Amino acid sequence: MAQQRQSINFDDGFKSYEINGDPQRIVRIDTADYGLIERLRNAKNNINEEMKKYENVKIKSDGSADLDDETAADGIRDLGKFICGQFDYIFNSEVSGVLFGTASPLSTRGGVPLFERVFNAVLPIIETDIKSEQKKAEARIKKYEAEAARFKNSL
Repeated sequence: MAQQRQSINFDDGFKSYEINGDPQRIVRIDTADYGLIERLRNAKNNINEEMKKYENVKIKSDGSADLDDETAADGIRDLGKFICGQFDYIFNSEVSGVLFGTASPLSTRGGVPLFERVFNAVLPIIETDIKSEQKKAEARIKKYEAEAARFKNSL
């Protein structure tokens, strides 16, 4: 007879966010994950390097190539997939489908690509959560330093 599976439960730090108020588009992100900043930095560099390959390709506001050239269109599609992969890497989860839906991450509004608008919306949340976690960690460290000092003085 098979043993019944048990569950280990703890606060994993993930928070759920609706995208643009749509309850059908929810992502779970651990915004206080210190590794998130490094992945974000790496992905930003990776995206910038990848975009250099397409500097001469004109992109329409819908994120498609502004050329009848099949190669350019394929390149833009590949770049969009690359950017989606980088977002999945940043958040350590398949979030790109929820964040971008069927739109190209290169689609622009006001001249700003969709992927940059997502970055601009998420970064303040990450900064706030990491600062909050740092304050909590500092308070905890001070508590243990005080206990260590009391112990040392009692010897």
